[in-house]
Amino acid sequence: MRVRTEEMFDVCAIPDETGAASGWLELEIGSWETATEPGWNVLKQAFLFDGGGFGLAMAQEMFRLPWYAWRIEDVARELGVTRRSLQMTLFRESYSFDAALRRCRRLNELLLEGNARCRFVAIARSAAQEPPSR
Repeated sequence: MRVRTEEMFDVCAIPDETGAASGWLELEIGSWETATEPGWNVLKQAFLFDGGGFGLAMAQEMFRLPWYAWRIEDVARELGVTRRSLQMTLFRESYSFDAALRRCRRLNELLLEGNARCRFVAIARSAAQEPPSR
């Protein structure tokens, strides 16, 4: 059975003696580069690959550039396909263009700002090898 990359994590929160629980989520993000355009070549290669994976590649690009002016028509034009063809490919892989964009933007917002119950810290890859100590 093939497990999608984005599904390869589990959550387990065990409360301490006070009832509080903490945890961490580790995201391996190549680099926070200052690109202004999606990786169109990466998306083209993923789209042409018949084994699937385009939805994941698209979501990764959306996560990398969440505030880019993503429009499905523009992505289809860059890939040289019709909007319908793009939508069908995403549908076969259980992706939705709009839902993926919303999730990526929301996750980026959480990573940048956190909220009252969560805080996020960027750490170097060498430090990310082990979970944070208590």
